[in-house]
Amino acid sequence: MKIKICGITNLEDAQSAIEAGADMLGFNFYPPSPRYITPQDCAQIQAEITRQRPSVIGVGVFVNSGVEEISTVLEQTGLNLAQLSGDEPVEAAAALGKRAFKVVRLPTESTTDFIANSRIEADFTDYVNTRQGGSPALMVDAAVKGEYGGTGVTADWEAAAELARRFPLMLAGGLMLENVGAAVRQVHPWGVDVASGVESSPGKKDADKLRRFIQNARTAFWDSLRIDLALPTDMPEVLALQKLAYRSEAELNDDFDIPPLRQTLTELEKEYNEATILKATVDGDLVGSVRGRLMGETCFIGRVIVHPAWQNCGIGSRLMTAIEGCFPNAKRFELFTSERSSRNLYLYRKLGYRAFRQEKLDQHVNLIFMEKNA
Repeated sequence: MKIKICGITNLEDAQSAIEAGADMLGFNFYPPSPRYITPQDCAQIQAEITRQRPSVIGVGVFVNSGVEEISTVLEQTGLNLAQLSGDEPVEAAAALGKRAFKVVRLPTESTTDFIANSRIEADFTDYVNTRQGGSPALMVDAAVKGEYGGTGVTADWEAAAELARRFPLMLAGGLMLENVGAAVRQVHPWGVDVASGVESSPGKKDADKLRRFIQNARTAFWDSLRIDLALPTDMPEVLALQKLAYRSEAELNDDFDIPPLRQTLTELEKEYNEATILKATVDGDLVGSVRGRLMGETCFIGRVIVHPAWQNCGIGSRLMTAIEGCFPNAKRFELFTSERSSRNLYLYRKLGYRAFRQEKLDQHVNLIFMEKNA
């Protein structure tokens, strides 16, 4: 799950957000907003954030701007995505391709009947089918007359949950540290967005609220997260999740012939008899897996996978801790990942792993081998 901190107006708040664990930062280019920022000021902040943490996604928030203007501002600022928060038709988002997503405003008491009777599904289905998951298909916010976000009014979570079952959805509208956990558990969104809920005043973020909001969002499902030994009957589902999770790795390296995508069920079933394979589930649904094998005094860990919709929720860390605990006699742990996998490298370093050698897998992929003493 992604977490977007919106309404960034200064470098200090941007740094506080990424230090707290934000995945995305939003910059508002709508002049009437109290969180308005000029493209010039945004460009300076975005350049510094890209230098410090290149994996953080910068999002420009636009209200009824033209496609050409949006494209120009994205180029000027170095931002990755455009959030269309006005009355733009879905065709405007489609014209910007994967660089944009559309905001849909739900009446605060819309209920799922609103979705059934509206054109949301008809308008968005074709558009969503063209997308790859690097951004949400749409954002849900609360409808407040004359306002375009940042109102602090809570969106209809029941209707949002219905949409989240159909589309990669970013949930906004009235989220704060006290309610974000409940919102995540009910809606199961692709990501959550907050602006006023983590501020000390309009346009000024509160570092403590940022930290607690992100922590509450990430740990929302921990009470229902289970990590168990996988069973032989789990292998088809584990393999399907593996191929889903490694698609982003393949795209990152422009190589769709990597071993995790080539592995067959027969090969995985053989590996099951030779290794320890764990599964992570939330309310019975498979959301992650990892495997380990002891050879001599070294435990070799591999295929740490988390469902794309459940990433950045702490599941990878929990799986790593669990698999290490399965091998109390190991003196050393070893794993590897692609040098381009900044997210994986960040996780493993956080868990105490250090790189000790590199190896070229093929013309596209360079592997980083990492180790940690038990």
